[in-house]
Amino acid sequence: MKFAVISDLHANFPALTAVLKDLPSIDGIICCGDFVGYYPDVNEVCDEVRKLGVQAVRGNHDAYVTKHLVPRPDRAEAYKSDWTRETLSSDNYRWLNCLPVELKFSFDELLITVRHANFFDEEKYLYPDSPEFDQIDLKENEIVFFGHTHHPMKIKAGQGLIVNPGSVGQPRDWNPDASYAIIDTFNQEVEFRRVSYAVTEFQDRLRKMNWDINVINILSRRKVTDEK
Repeated sequence: MKFAVISDLHANFPALTAVLKDLPSIDGIICCGDFVGYYPDVNEVCDEVRKLGVQAVRGNHDAYVTKHLVPRPDRAEAYKSDWTRETLSSDNYRWLNCLPVELKFSFDELLITVRHANFFDEEKYLYPDSPEFDQIDLKENEIVFFGHTHHPMKIKAGQGLIVNPGSVGQPRDWNPDASYAIIDTFNQEVEFRRVSYAVTEFQDRLRKMNWDINVINILSRRKVTDEK
């Protein structure tokens, strides 16, 4: 079977729309959480993923909104947790509130685990050089999907794989294109994909809404390369 794996949508509906248009033929969509936080399209994003029957776990920003976790006070304005809670429809809030912390699937003898950040909690970042990898020993037929860092990643852990599809709504790897992954469970192959969308138009809308300038600017960050 073939699945799209998305994460960290962060209420950015233009980015999600671009990813959905880019999808090849798939059997379903899996999400590693963070449907909300940072950006304003909270109901549009939740309505769309619910309509599509996305299999999902909650992210830390989803948990801030539902009060399963408490955000840092100094980040409250950027996170928009209170604003999101007040803006979400009652149906979308109930859906967000019921998302699990972990999902497990088995397809084509491949065992798939989905969490937002890591195996240990819902907020610690897991990068390729994180010491927590020493505590993870997967079997050959195991693959784990995490999000949270907003950086695409594929790394060995024991005999298995840990994959981060990157972020749809707020990439942080200095490439503004929305990021996601495709998993072919039969071949156990992972493909990373990037999709452009109208970032500048989205930023203009956010400025008119008096959104946090740093949250706006991160959307268009690019690596600076030296030209000879």
